[in-house]
Amino acid sequence: MRNFLASFFLGLFLIAGCGTENVKLVPVVGVVKIDGEPAADIMVQFVPEIIDESVVAPTSQALTDQDGKFELFTLKNEKGAVEGTHRVSLIDIHEERVPQGEVATVPPRLDSKFATGAISVEVKSGVEITLDASGPN
Repeated sequence: MRNFLASFFLGLFLIAGCGTENVKLVPVVGVVKIDGEPAADIMVQFVPEIIDESVVAPTSQALTDQDGKFELFTLKNEKGAVEGTHRVSLIDIHEERVPQGEVATVPPRLDSKFATGAISVEVKSGVEITLDASGPN
């Protein structure tokens, strides 16, 4: 699973680009909730949906604090994210990663669909974002 996640995020990084030469970033703050409760230690990644191939639009990410709050930064440590629609992935950094075929001893907090961009969010200047996720079904 760890190799899958590393490959997944590397692929998103390569697809979405890593520079901000052609875009304006806006500050983005928000909170992640799982089943209505603030969720600490969740990796949040925003990947802009590419509309114009000539635009280099970076991904932005953050780690939630003990209150589920986050503030996005690009991979170049620039504050914010590109305005527009993003696919959002959520990864629990404490989720037990077991070898294929084995069963985890601790149930996951997040449904696995959230690791693959199951949430679509519109990023706008001055708007705090609440990401509502759920546990496994």
